[in-house]
Formats: sequence, structure tokens, C-alpha cells
Amino acid sequence: MKKCYIAGKISDLEVSDYTTNFNVAKLEVKELGYEPISPLDLPHAHDKSWNNYMKEDLIAMLQCECVYVLRNWRHSDGAKIEVNTALSVGINIIHQP
Repeated sequence: MKKCYIAGKISDLEVSDYTTNFNVAKLEVKELGYEPISPLDLPHAHDKSWNNYMKEDLIAMLQCECVYVLRNWRHSDGAKIEVNTALSVGINIIHQP
């Protein structure tokens, strides 16, 4: 099954809010026929700095066929980097309705 990375705002949101957003997105991605890859599910066995989160997230994203962007992605520096990187290497972007 093809993989689809989920990009959206995490920083400055309550854990329950961003967890709900990404869990809903995982269901939506499955309905589109992809295996969802959520940054919340990555192991993050590192020092928890923003830079290291982004490095691990980008590595995971680059192994996917598409990126599913949450409605709030423009409010996230990390998601903007993910979208721009995906576009730069020809990964398809799917916007959450």
C-alpha cells in the first residue's frame, strides 16, 4: 500500500487537539486508499529538539508517495517546510477538505 505523510500544526496546540486532528486525518487518508504516516507515530528517539523532530519527520515524509496537509498547516513552520520540501521533490500534495 502506498504511504501518505500527514502534515499539520502541532506546536502551541494542546495535546488533545493535535492528537484529534491527526487521528481524524489518519482515517481520512485510509479512506483515500493510503497507509497514513503520522509524525505522532514516529519513534522520536532523540533529544526532543524541534530540529531533530523535523529531521525525523522529513525522512519519513520523503519515503511517502503523497502528503496530506491539514487545514491548519499554514500556521505551522514545520508543516510549511514539509510542504515546500515535498513540492521541491515532486511529492503530490492532498489538502484536507
